[in-house]
Amino acid sequence: MSPLTVILYEIFYTIIYLGLLFSKSTFLKYFPDLSIITRILLLIILFSGFFIPYYLKLLRIRLTVTHYVSIVAFLCLMYMLSSWCYYSTELRERKFHSFLQIPPFEQKVEVAKPAGVFRILCLGGSTTEGPAGRKGYADPLKEMLSTKYPRKRIEVINAGRFFYSTQHSIIQYLFYLKDLNPDLIIVFHGINDLITSFTMPPFSSSPFREDYGHFYGALANVRYPKTFEEFLAGFFYADLLAFEVKPASFSDFKSQNSFRRNVETIIEITKCEGIHLILANQAHCFSERNDSEPSFLAFPKYYLIDSEHYADEKSWYEGMELFNRTTEETAIKFSIPFVDQAVAFRGRKELFRDGVHMTPEGTELLARLFFERIVQLKLLEEIGY
Repeated sequence: MSPLTVILYEIFYTIIYLGLLFSKSTFLKYFPDLSIITRILLLIILFSGFFIPYYLKLLRIRLTVTHYVSIVAFLCLMYMLSSWCYYSTELRERKFHSFLQIPPFEQKVEVAKPAGVFRILCLGGSTTEGPAGRKGYADPLKEMLSTKYPRKRIEVINAGRFFYSTQHSIIQYLFYLKDLNPDLIIVFHGINDLITSFTMPPFSSSPFREDYGHFYGALANVRYPKTFEEFLAGFFYADLLAFEVKPASFSDFKSQNSFRRNVETIIEITKCEGIHLILANQAHCFSERNDSEPSFLAFPKYYLIDSEHYADEKSWYEGMELFNRTTEETAIKFSIPFVDQAVAFRGRKELFRDGVHMTPEGTELLARLFFERIVQLKLLEEIGY
């Protein structure tokens, strides 16, 4: 085995090994359940790769420059195929709506509502949509209502979508859902309107706009596309390349007025069309004392308040409380039935996966809150079918 071949191999393997060594994010992303000890053992095993030339020599297997060149040619081919796959996948997944950013789900219900059906429409963001698509509170709510009113024909449509704000819900209803002719709309927002107050890339571009036109949301992938080389660099050297941002206090919630305006617009729409409406604030488990576990504060770090800082947990707490008060005040002002999620979930962090997204048990409780309010309002008793 020539010395040149060994040197080239060791250089190549060193790049790979150091990338895995320093990129803890790689192991955490693809193997989140691995303990520190397990990761150390894996790195020790990978370290043995440095001695492959010695093993080959013991086995009397000659590794020549020709072999090495063949390996490099194979890796180049794999690179080209991987690059093509990466970009083609990125293009396929960029299915955006020019106004709504993320297209709404196609609703699998009859547009012309059948006679005798009481149709409920659930509007909101990812906390309405639920994880993995259609697994929000709409399904358990339907089960509860069907059990309570076995003679009634009830439909509960989950029209929530991740990243959707009050503005998305208005556009979605007017152009996609109005023809479904719902009898009742349940809606709550907060977190997605709040984050529009943060006006730094990648999700926003300052200055703030009252129509949320500065906020990219899901379109950040198009505005700031990641190249294949950046993907590889992030995979191997994620921790070294990551820019360390720090928490800081923030109170400039510019989107509050837009949020209030949009909630009032939803009320006006339902009143004009004679649709029952239930408004709710949004449950959260942010702590005023900045003392939550880091796992509960993962997504706030992506929304920067300036080039070096994101809002600390207390700021998120105060922001959510502010937007929740806005919802409640608006509901009282217009005499709209209101569900206080925040009070029902306060102090019950075990029902959350992060600051606002719930566990299955939390989702079940959320469904029950709306179920009890519907029963209390006697909405299904009033109908004659």
